[in-house]
Amino acid sequence: MGSQVPVWIPVVVALLGLAGVILTQVLSGRRENRRMTEDAAREERRWQREREARTHETRADAYAQLMGVLEAFDGVLFQARAVREAGKQLDEHQLAELREVRSEAQHALGPVVLHAPEAVRQLVSDATLPRMRLAAMLLEPDGDTTKMRPAWDAGQRGYRVMRARMRADLGFDAEPVDELYGPQPTVVSSSSESTSDPADTTSLPPPTL
Repeated sequence: MGSQVPVWIPVVVALLGLAGVILTQVLSGRRENRRMTEDAAREERRWQREREARTHETRADAYAQLMGVLEAFDGVLFQARAVREAGKQLDEHQLAELREVRSEAQHALGPVVLHAPEAVRQLVSDATLPRMRLAAMLLEPDGDTTKMRPAWDAGQRGYRVMRARMRADLGFDAEPVDELYGPQPTVVSSSSESTSDPADTTSLPPPTL
């Protein structure tokens, strides 16, 4: 009788064993939950990086397309302006070419307006509206040739500022816009044919053709 194990000892041992099993399961469940949470966070970060990469690529394509179209637009505008300022009229081929590049510029605006941040979208108008105004003047047989140069210069300044902002938005090296070009010029609008500083146009380099 003296060597008999008390009844409560096996019960305690069983309870301790059960508690150990439960604790192990709880800890294992917590580790699994933590692992699943970390995996979900890693997956979200991966998707975020991919979304950002796609957005960057789409925006870069839109910027490049608009720049290319505007530079082609400039080539046609420059030649057409030279003809008109020489006192001549554009022939049918030149008129058709001018209408074509104007249309291409209008179509290229859509992707930029959709994907660009607001700061860039505002500058797009500074680059495109003067060109549209100049094209309209060139397409008019009796357009005032004295108003063509201010529109051209405003478009050139607007383009340089827009291009620098686009490069900065994409993370490329770009000169500080304010230091290079000074305050942003006033856009040539339907209510005014002049720029804020026409005298500054003499410092502009020749157009890229």
